[in-house]
Amino acid sequence: LIFVMKRQREDMKMILKKSKTKKEENTTELAVQKKTLTPEQKKKRKKRIIAGVAAVVIVGFAVSRMLVPAALPMVSVRSAQVGNIEQTVDASGTVTTEESKTYFSPVGAKISECKVQAGDAVAAGDVMLVYDAQDLEERQKEAELQNDEAKYTYENTVGKSNKDASEYSRSSHDVEILEQQVENAKAEVRALKQYLTDMGCFLREAQNDNHENLAEEYQAKIDQATNQLAVKEEELAEFQSDLSEQKGIKNSTESTMMTADAKKQAEASKELQALKSAEVTDAVAQVSDGIKADFAGIVTGVKAVDGSNVENGGELFTVSSIEKVCVDVSFSKSDLEKIEEGQKAVATIAGKQYEGTVTRISRAAAKNEKGASIIQGEIHIDNPDTDLYLGVDARVMVEGNKAENVVVIPVEAINIGKDGSFVYVVTDGMVQKRMVTAGISSDEYTEIKKGLEVGEQVIISVDAGIEEGMAVNPVEG
Repeated sequence: LIFVMKRQREDMKMILKKSKTKKEENTTELAVQKKTLTPEQKKKRKKRIIAGVAAVVIVGFAVSRMLVPAALPMVSVRSAQVGNIEQTVDASGTVTTEESKTYFSPVGAKISECKVQAGDAVAAGDVMLVYDAQDLEERQKEAELQNDEAKYTYENTVGKSNKDASEYSRSSHDVEILEQQVENAKAEVRALKQYLTDMGCFLREAQNDNHENLAEEYQAKIDQATNQLAVKEEELAEFQSDLSEQKGIKNSTESTMMTADAKKQAEASKELQALKSAEVTDAVAQVSDGIKADFAGIVTGVKAVDGSNVENGGELFTVSSIEKVCVDVSFSKSDLEKIEEGQKAVATIAGKQYEGTVTRISRAAAKNEKGASIIQGEIHIDNPDTDLYLGVDARVMVEGNKAENVVVIPVEAINIGKDGSFVYVVTDGMVQKRMVTAGISSDEYTEIKKGLEVGEQVIISVDAGIEEGMAVNPVEG
């Protein structure tokens, strides 16, 4: 470009020099002919002068055009500056409860009146259902009788078992003694019988030897032993009879006597019935004034029917809290880098703004109706009130990351290439490509962590013809 401009100036000098020489020649010619010009010649001379002036004007215009440098392409630039960036994420969702309770009947009884319908708002302590008072009284009396029955049955069973155990212990002890007595009696009987056999032999020998005195002595011993044997045999029979009787008692009491495990089972049954009776008593006392709401909320389902009998544990209704409320929202995958749990948010619900906090971000993406990947999240409402309606739409603005006193440039100045982020900088009228390290971005600005200094001009709109090294005319946009 400099070479072209120099060439243009040299050509202009040559044209001016030729024009001056021509002008001098015309002046000389006019001076020579001035005195002898005819009217016709004067007319021709006037035409030549006009033509010369026109030529000079044309040449001057051409020279001026040649001396003016060619116009440079204009580019819109902005200067890098220090500023603050705050990311925000806009989303929409549905108001839902964080606490929902389904109420079940704590006692089987007749319902006198169900005071709520689906969609009704209730405050903490509101009576939602009333039982039939007479039926509750009968249920309590029935529970008391069942408890008494279990108690007396246990006492009777255990009492009989204890008696059988005592008889079993006594009979077992008697059996041991009698068995020993029977064995002793049998031994004595056997000994007496052996003694009689021996004495009989001695008696026959004495009789054969005609020893009358000795024979009389043996006979006396035999008679005495015979009497003793009769007594011992009678004792043995009594011992055997008693032993048989005590064995019978032992066997019968052993079969009816409760084991330790059986006693524990009977005691557990009694205690279980006592607990059930106590539960009924407590439940009756609890619902004597009706079933009350534990918190402020909306009744979202009712199954209780006036005049019907509800079983113990039967479902009555469901209440969803309006004191613990959140907004279920859907974030796009591009929002993930901007959101995290604990961030503050503002939810607009039915034209009213509520402060909120991001309490949950799902780690599993889902697909929306258009097939795009979305991330489910929850925004807890920090300041709920009675104006809230469950199930309505809500608009949410999440306050994202912040960066203060950092170098910022417009987001449109950032370009993405295979080597990373870069910008076009105008330095001394020339375009320069600059690699940068970008930080967080808002809708308007991007943080530059590395690669730019405050005051440097970046091109915010790059045309197709703009290339690195070009001379441009930067214009602040």
